This record gives sequence, structure tokens and C-alpha cells, in this order.
Amino acid sequence: MNFEVKLSVKEILENKQFKHARVIAGKSGLYRLVRWVHVLEITSIENLLNGNELILSTGVGWKGDIDSFSSLVQQSIDSNAAGLCIELGTYISQIPQHIIDLADSFNFPIIVFFKKVKFIDITQEIHSLLIQKHYKVLSDLEEYSSRLNQLLLSSNPHEKILQLLHDYLKVTVFYVSSRGETQVISKKTTTEQEQIIHLLREGKVPDHINIAHQSVQALNQTFADLFIISEWEEITEFESLILDRSSTALAQSLLRELYIEEQKKTHEAEWVRNWLHGDNSDEQIYRYLSELEPNLEPNKCTVLLCTANNLEKISSEHTYLKLYIRSIFEKKGIFLLSHHEKNKMVFILLNMREDTSFKHRVQEGIECLDKSEFIKNKKLSDLSFSVGKLVNNLSEVKNSYYTAKETMNIRGKMSNLNSYFYEDLYIFRLVLAANDQGVLHEFIYDYIGPVLLHDQQNNGELLKTLKIYLQCKGAKKETAEQLHIVRQTLYHRLDRLYELIGRDFMESYKRQAIEVSISAYEYASTSKFPYEYVPVVKSS
Repeated sequence: MNFEVKLSVKEILENKQFKHARVIAGKSGLYRLVRWVHVLEITSIENLLNGNELILSTGVGWKGDIDSFSSLVQQSIDSNAAGLCIELGTYISQIPQHIIDLADSFNFPIIVFFKKVKFIDITQEIHSLLIQKHYKVLSDLEEYSSRLNQLLLSSNPHEKILQLLHDYLKVTVFYVSSRGETQVISKKTTTEQEQIIHLLREGKVPDHINIAHQSVQALNQTFADLFIISEWEEITEFESLILDRSSTALAQSLLRELYIEEQKKTHEAEWVRNWLHGDNSDEQIYRYLSELEPNLEPNKCTVLLCTANNLEKISSEHTYLKLYIRSIFEKKGIFLLSHHEKNKMVFILLNMREDTSFKHRVQEGIECLDKSEFIKNKKLSDLSFSVGKLVNNLSEVKNSYYTAKETMNIRGKMSNLNSYFYEDLYIFRLVLAANDQGVLHEFIYDYIGPVLLHDQQNNGELLKTLKIYLQCKGAKKETAEQLHIVRQTLYHRLDRLYELIGRDFMESYKRQAIEVSISAYEYASTSKFPYEYVPVVKSS
């Protein structure tokens, strides 16, 4: 366990080795903490100290040189040493007043020994005390952890853990959930508690109030913040470790509660499946939701599909995965219902805030999942998200589910599509409809068939040239630059296009039809069987 144990200068002075010692300067600094004892007999400390060392010296290093002595004291203060112990007699008989004044001004203890002492005995004694204290801290932490584990096995462990933290450290405990709900365990009056909460939120905490904070995290998400507050006394490293153990126990308790709740929702998957297929009436839907969550009043909804190649291989992790996804969206004001189908998870997203920002918040939630370390650790390959139509009525979820599957289908074929949403598919919605009706091939043939045939027979790039030329709105210089060809080559290709599809292909309606046919060809050519242009023979 990586932590340091320290003793205060005052604690060390109570040791028998300091029986004939006296503090002659920096008496207000006896609270300073000592983590090690160091013998120094030189005048240039430089980088020899790390801070919190108690320095032992006989004065042999400066041998009556008061300036060197003053420099040593100043360097010790600058290095955040805990104090300076000097043996009077052999090399130095007294401490100059200006050095005492310097130490007093920085609350830096100077301790003198009036009799000869063995520095080896002092170092051994203090280091033994540090080791004993280290062992005591470990023992106390182990005992506290054992009590936490016992509470985790009891009913309502959350409240009991907060109470144990308060009773053990004798400090005020604040627990603030991610939803803004606050719990306070304190002997203070309600008014005093509210004042401290206000100061915390405003960030205007007085200097005499010491605060330690630890977030309560599970599934790589912060579900709450835990604070301990001590007035006048600093919060020690041991108290911070107790706080850390408590937050971990609270996270375990919270995760267990969420897991049980998620499993209950899993049993409701059959009802969700019926809703997705339109088998439930409006009355049944609203009644079910009101029983599930009395305060649930959605004003918009949509369906989110989550697919991955190896989703079936981690079936034991599905509950945690759904729980994690739920935690992401709930922070965005979106309530989830889930259903699992083979290699995909289906989520009904119910908007709980203003409907104008619903799409934006869904987008934010998906982006969080895309970047999530938790998701990456599950090693889900080819993870993909698709969102159906955003609908106002809960009875229209079937339509959103159908369009989410259409979105998934098109996104699977068109890797250059950046949006997750059905409404952002634009022209591909018509392309998909034409494909379903069996007229897509004929549509492609009617407008760019001769161009496709030319490229197949001559290994040409007329289709690419046509696409870029349309995108550049007929600007020949820009088209040539994007194609990385000279103007003369472009003119030659355009002449060939004029011959194949006519000189009027830049006219409004014909241009639109050609652009759609190019998109349709790109969609068709990404299907399981590579698209090859075959002329359509029309009956006379």
C-alpha cells in the first residue's frame, strides 16, 4: 500500500531521547510533520531533502561561521524541513538571536541538546516509532475494511456506511448523488448543514474548514461525490484513506443495487419486444410506464440499435453493459428500456427534458460510448450505433424501430456516412426504398448506365470525373485539381461524357437525377455481391 506515515515534532519531543532537549525557536511549528530523520553536517543542502525531514547536526559543518549557519537554516526552511536539532557544546555554544528570530518568523522549530546525545539512538528510536505507526495504520485500515465488508452483506448498506464513516472519524459527512440529492451525517443543526452545503456549492469555504473529497465510481462512471469536513483540524492521510475505502464500499453497494434493478428490467424484455413490434395499445404503454416509473412523462422517443460482431460471446456481461449504457443516457435526461436480439441490443430512448435538444443529447450519449474505456475493455469489435426516426407518440416506436434497422443497414454499407440518425440519411432513404421496390437497377441504368459501361470496358474514370465535376458545381479548375489531372485531360473526359449522357446533364432536374443515381450505384456496389453494370433490356 503506497502511503506515508508521519509524526509531529511535538510527538517526537515526548520521546526519552529528547529528555534534555529544549525548543528555543519556532514553538508555533510543533505541528510540523516528520517522515524521516536526517543527519546533516554540511552547509549546502541543495537537493538533499525531500521535505518533512527532522535534521540532526553538531555544527561541525560551519564551525562558528554564523553566515553559513544562517544559510543552513534558511535552506532548511525553503526545503520544507520539519525542524533542526543541534547539539550544543563541542562546535557551537549558543544560537544567535537573529537566527532564532528567523526561525520564529517561519514557525520553524529549532531544538537544542544541552548534553551529548547519540544521533544513532535518536534515528533508530524515531524510525521505530514511524514503523510502529505504519503498522498501526495498516491494522486500523484492515479493521475498518472488515467492518465495511460486514455492512455490505447487510440490508441497506448505503446508509450504514455513511454512518460508520461519520462515527469513526468524528467528522461531518456529505454524500451528493449525480442527480443532486444530498445526504448529510452530522451533529450540526439543519441550518448549519445548509450553510456548509451553500459554501461548498459556491466554492467559498472558509480557511478553518478542511475538506477531503472522493468520487463514488462504478463502471467508469461517477455516480456520487463523498465529502468529509473537519473544522480547525487538518484532514490526515489516514483519514483520506478511510474516505477512499468508504467510497469504494459505497460504489460496490450502488453497483449491486443497479445490477439487481437491471436484472428486473431484463425480465420485462418480452413486453418491450411487443412494444417494438406494435403489439401494445397507447393505453397499455402509458399504464405500463406509469407502473414502472411514476414520474415518467416522456415527450419524445426513438429507438437505438447497438451492434457488434462478438456481442454474443460476452453474454454474461450483457447486464453490466446495459447498466453502463443506461447510466450514460440517464445523465442526459433520457430514460431507457432495453431488449436483446442475437447480435444487437435494442434500446427505447424516452426523452425527459425539452424536446428541442433531444437529438443533440442522444448524439452526446453515443459519442461517450464510442470513446468509453469501459466499452473498449469489453473488446467489442465493430461496435456500431444506429438511431431510428425521432417520434412524438409512444405508439410510433414500431416505426422508429423499423427505421433504426434501415439506418443500420445503410450505415453498414456506406462507411462514409458520419451520422447515426435516420433523418440524416437524406437521399439514401429514397435509394433504399427504390431498392426494396426492385427499381434501383433500372434507375441507375437510365441516367449513368453508358458511363458505367464505358468504365467497365475501358478501365476508365468517367464516373469519378462526373461525380467530382457535379460536386464542384461545374468549376473546371477545381475539378481538375481534385482529380489531380491537367485541364486538357478533363476537357477530353467531359467531351466523352457529353457523348454518353448528353450536354444537358448540368441542368437542374437531370443533374439531380444523375446525383441520385451515383449515390444509388455506390450503395448497390457495397452489397454482399459486388455490383457490376448490366444493361437493362426494356421491352418494346
